[in-house]
Order: sequence, then structure tokens, then C-alpha cells
Amino acid sequence: MEQNNVLTTDIEQYSVKKTNKVLKALIYVGLVLWLIIDLFPLYYLLTFSLKSSAEITGTNVIGLPKEWLWSNYTRVFNLGKKVDGVRHFFANGGLEKCFSNSVLIAVATIVICLVAALMATYAITRIVWKGSKTLNSIFMLGITIPMHVALYPIYASFSKMGILRSYSSLIIPYAAFSLSMAIMVCTGFMNDIPKELDESACIDGCGLWGTFFYIIVPLMKPALATMGIYIFLQCWNEFMFASVFGDEAHYTLPVFVSNLKGSNITDWGLVGAGLVLATFPMLLVYVFMSRRIQESFMVGAVKG
Repeated sequence: MEQNNVLTTDIEQYSVKKTNKVLKALIYVGLVLWLIIDLFPLYYLLTFSLKSSAEITGTNVIGLPKEWLWSNYTRVFNLGKKVDGVRHFFANGGLEKCFSNSVLIAVATIVICLVAALMATYAITRIVWKGSKTLNSIFMLGITIPMHVALYPIYASFSKMGILRSYSSLIIPYAAFSLSMAIMVCTGFMNDIPKELDESACIDGCGLWGTFFYIIVPLMKPALATMGIYIFLQCWNEFMFASVFGDEAHYTLPVFVSNLKGSNITDWGLVGAGLVLATFPMLLVYVFMSRRIQESFMVGAVKG
């Protein structure tokens, strides 16, 4: 009885705090301020892309544009296309080509990395064999190696193999350096899947591959969504490998945006428009996939 009274008292005290009008007002004010702080970079980037260079570097830095220059976006799309018989420094379609390159490289990297990570994790966690723990430790060593430290060895190897200036020269290192993190995340999720499911599938006549495809893979969707977004962001934002290994036909959006800045004179409105076109697709992907991320964080949080 005493324990029940204590619990009742605690609940009542908590309810009094929740219904306190002053506390509610302070919480709402804090949330509104936090929302403004979070949205301000997007507002600044969008207004930045609709101003002229004189307005951006003048007195109207964070205000709304005095003249809304939607033509900045038109000029960005026209880069790489012939104007009066002269081609800009972007070849092979400019923005459209760089955007399609980024999408192709990101999707190929995600597919290769997730398939390899799922199979490796299944072999490490669900199949009993002597070197499973050693192999897992080797995979985890990949997390300790910074991606760009291996820039020169990879460049030299790809040069001898003859695959520089191709999609493979970007997809292979992106997938390789994302594999260790993917295996680590997938291992945590797969360990939470009861092994009794594997035994039940085996009793019902399901083989090793059948158990993998029909039991494990569907239950790993939250982990796949989480790692898919992580790999996508890494590929979409990566600059060093894309600029060193690629050429005009294989440039990605970060390289496209970096080339908008001139050595002597920079059209900042043009740069802003390029940044918006490179950034907002990534934000849209996160918005549509955020529910999957939240579900992945909740998996295993509640037991019983």
C-alpha cells in the first residue's frame, strides 16, 4: 500500500508540473526559438540564391531580396550548354549530368554496400564457424581508417587498373569505406533477432538462403533504412575523391558547386542557386525517410 501511495503521489506531482501554465509557456518559447535557429540556415541559403552579388556582399546580408533573381537558377541550368557557339567549362550537360552522376553513384554504392553488409553480418552472427569473431574484428578495423588517408594508394591502384575517370573509381571506395559501419549497425540489429526464428524456418524446410531472404532481410528493414541514409549522405557530400578521380563526364554535384566559384570574380547568386539545387534533394530524402530512422532507433529499446 505504501508503494502504491508513493507512485500515486509521484504521478500527481508530475501532472501538476505538466499543467503549469508558466512552464508550458517557457517550453513553447524555447521550442519556437529552437525552430527558428534550425530553419535560419535554410532561409539564408534560399534568399542567398535569389540575390545579386552586390546585394549579398552589401548591406542586405540576411534580409529578403530587394529584387528576386529567379534567373540565377536558369543560369545554373544553362551551364555546360552551348551559348553563341561557346561551351562553358562544364561539359556533357552541366548540372543535369552532375546530378545524374551523384544519384547513380549514391544508389549503386548503397545497393552494393547493403548487400555485402547483410551477407557478411549473417555469416558472422548466425552461422557458427571458427573465424567469425576474427573476421568481425578485421571488418571493424575499417572504422578506424579515415577515408581520405587512402587517397594516393587508391589513386595509384586505380591508375594501374585503368579504371580512373569512371563511375567504378568512385563507387568502389565509397562502398568499401561504408562497409565497416554498415556491418557494425547490422550486427547490432541482427543480434536482437531471436535465433529461434532460424530454427523454426529450418524445421519448416527453409534452407540457409531461404532463411536469409525470407526471415532475416524483412526484419532488417530499419537497419537498412538507417544505413541507406547514412551512405547516401556520405556519397552525396563527398568532394575529394570525386574531384581527383573524376573528369567532366563523371563530376558530382559538390564538384559542380565548387567550380562555380571563380578565381578572380565570383557570382555569389549563381553559387547560392547551385548550393540550393545540391542541398535540397538531400533534405527531401531525409524528410521522407525520417520515420524509418526513428523506427530504427526504437528497435530493441523496449523489451518484453
